Amino acid sequence: MMSSTTPEACYLALLALAEEFRTMNPPNIRNCIQCLVAIFNLKQPPKIEARTHLQLGNILLQHTKNTDLAQSHLEKAVCSIVIDK
Repeated sequence: MMSSTTPEACYLALLALAEEFRTMNPPNIRNCIQCLVAIFNLKQPPKIEARTHLQLGNILLQHTKNTDLAQSHLEKAVCSIVIDK
């Protein structure tokens, strides 16, 4: 018997994994970022995509030196929120 996995279930699983990696001692930021980036491969509503961009941008700002990529994700989050309203 095959079980079907919904994009929402995958999103929640990836989000939970990202949080687990982020809160490990010491944090595994690389895997956290990979989980968040993987969410973009799922077809998600604009609000979820905006939130993921926001989370990713914040983590990149806090834990990496790649401010350009962080800024890009934060801008995408803001644009998604503005367009969605």
